[in-house]
Amino acid sequence: MNAHPAVLVIEGEVLSEVTVTAEQMARLNAARATFSELRSILLAQIVPSLDGGWKNPLATEIGSRLESITFATGNFLWKARHTGASHNAINIGGGQ
Repeated sequence: MNAHPAVLVIEGEVLSEVTVTAEQMARLNAARATFSELRSILLAQIVPSLDGGWKNPLATEIGSRLESITFATGNFLWKARHTGASHNAINIGGGQ
């Protein structure tokens, strides 16, 4: 029987933690809110008004771009949104 421990190979890169200031988080929160408003306008008003609605190629492209922003970019540091909210990082420019 082999007395050596199993070797686990983990590929990738270990990155250091990222520090985000309250102002940066406020900007990310504002960008996320603005994106949500834009998404609502596009999906509720623009796409339905296109010829063919969601069957229109432009509607498909709009949906694809929204998905790309949401998933591929992390949607404006979405994972840290609770940190920003817990620090009341909603005002840009320092004042709270």
